[in-house]
Amino acid sequence: MKPVDRQFDRLLKSAASAPQPSPTAAVFALEARVLGQWRGMAWAESGEFVEAWFRRAAMCGCLLALASVAWSYHARTQPTGAEQAIARSALEMGVEQ
Repeated sequence: MKPVDRQFDRLLKSAASAPQPSPTAAVFALEARVLGQWRGMAWAESGEFVEAWFRRAAMCGCLLALASVAWSYHARTQPTGAEQAIARSALEMGVEQ
């Protein structure tokens, strides 16, 4: 073996015999650091503001569409007056020609 190989073997043996840190200490430290950064993040930076705005806009759009459908259904179920019937027949006759 070359002297470099012996040094490498000694390095691996000493690394294997080194004391290992407890896994719970690293997990707690990592968890504390992640939670600290998460709490320190601004609301606008995380994108929650934009997401909430789009959610509200989508709900308002759905409500507007439902109101439009209800209004058009209500308008179709109402009996038409004589003036509206004459105008509608005139339009239909103009389309047919």
